[in-house]
Amino acid sequence: MNFDYDVCVVGAGPVGSTISYYLSLKGLSVVLLDKKTKIGFPLQCAGILSYHIDEFNELPEDIILNKVKGAFLHSPNHILNVKKDSDVAYIIDRVAYDQFLLNRATGSGVKLITQKAVDFNIDEGLTTLQNNEKIKSKVIVGCDGYNSDLSKYIGNDQDNYPASQMLVKISANDIYEYRKDSENISDYVDACLLEEALPGFLWLIPVGEDLYRAGLFSKDSHKRQADILMDYLNKNNLKFEIIEKYKGFIPIFNKNNKLAKSRAVLIGDAAGQVKPTSGGGLMIAFDACRFASEYIVQAIEKNDFSILEKYHEEFLDKYQKEFSYQIKVQKTLQMLTNDDLDYLYMKLKENDGEKLISEYGDMDTQSVLIKESVKRGLVFKVIPSFLFKKVGKIFGF
Repeated sequence: MNFDYDVCVVGAGPVGSTISYYLSLKGLSVVLLDKKTKIGFPLQCAGILSYHIDEFNELPEDIILNKVKGAFLHSPNHILNVKKDSDVAYIIDRVAYDQFLLNRATGSGVKLITQKAVDFNIDEGLTTLQNNEKIKSKVIVGCDGYNSDLSKYIGNDQDNYPASQMLVKISANDIYEYRKDSENISDYVDACLLEEALPGFLWLIPVGEDLYRAGLFSKDSHKRQADILMDYLNKNNLKFEIIEKYKGFIPIFNKNNKLAKSRAVLIGDAAGQVKPTSGGGLMIAFDACRFASEYIVQAIEKNDFSILEKYHEEFLDKYQKEFSYQIKVQKTLQMLTNDDLDYLYMKLKENDGEKLISEYGDMDTQSVLIKESVKRGLVFKVIPSFLFKKVGKIFGF
């Protein structure tokens, strides 16, 4: 068989650019497809990365807008302050980061074609573009987002949460009053659990002087989310000026979906590789790029494309248990009313919950905190008694 390229990557976002770069470094010929002529636009995420990013991908210092040490966690009427002694997360210029990763890939020899992929034949490695051009490759990698056409072609079920965000200007005095605290405001993000937003949450992320990304994800429409977000800001006396608005979707992980089939693999949002509780996925996707690239090289070298299925197996071995814990947390939170959330926060404060979360909380691996809460008996003290049997059934205790 004659092939145009070793690998055809669909989607030139941060994940597609990263896997393309890795494969190019391994000596493979790679073509990268994207329907957009301006990569990175429009912004569709909160742009916050754990400090662990250094372990998974390159992050230039000039792309970091801010560094934070912790968070103020809000219920409707209570606040917890959790923090570390050093930085735990980076607030980034996500558009600039997407473009940096793309330039790194093309600089290593990856060919970029700005055409939409409209059809596939994964048994033959055939990708058809919108202009009717056909590209034949030994492997097709789908990094084409939450509504992945390649994932649909494979036969996967897809579901997602709408997400809405605004860039807003809010005065420092308003933020101090909102937090009831005089800590350096740029050192913290704010996250709020509200009954009307569950199983998602609201956030305020400081990106510059008096500038914040204010957003939420939930089951609601974008229009309803905008109402929830503005009502929340107004009720908390956060006088705001809207500078930009964004909207997008967060995929929901489905353990039954295939991440590899025949000559095709899926990575990132196309594979639903997103943390259930936070909606963040870049760290996981970058890690998946690393080990997926190894299996792709092996499959091509041995001309055995069943090897690609080992990527699916490794992903589940590494992440399914963590996702399962987070899904249990989501199911628990969805049972709570605003009064229940206030009770939960009040009990956490009374029982040194701030200290425990500060010590064991981690953006990437939340199961550690959950296990420690159960081990110390904290979960038995903070869950409303009338819900305890239901929560026990979810977690198996």
